[in-house]
Amino acid sequence: MNRPARAALVTTGLIGAGALFGAVAGTIAVAISLTIDGLEALVVAAYLGSLFGAPLGAIAAPILGWLLLRRVPLGRMFVGCAAGTVIGGVIGFILSLGMGNILLGGLGGAFLGCLGVAVLLRSSSRPAQLTS
Repeated sequence: MNRPARAALVTTGLIGAGALFGAVAGTIAVAISLTIDGLEALVVAAYLGSLFGAPLGAIAAPILGWLLLRRVPLGRMFVGCAAGTVIGGVIGFILSLGMGNILLGGLGGAFLGCLGVAVLLRSSSRPAQLTS
């Protein structure tokens, strides 16, 4: 397999996995946020979390994977970024409760949480060392 075909295949895999992990992370973040807010509509959580999480994960995974996290193992990248997304989304939701725009607060927090974990993963990864 030539190099461009392999890159396209990897990018396609990153998009699919990013959509899956984004949907799961979005669903968990919305479910936790609605529980904190006192609402128990988990069907809404699954719908809203997947509606926003899947496309954003499908966009973020290849971008972060190719530009920032090339040396980070894929499992660590997806689990770490999903955890950061959930934590950031819940914190963004909580901080925006008094401000009125809960949706943008949650999405902004999720984005910052994912990006923050990506930067931490990047800084903790070591470049491959050549042996002589």
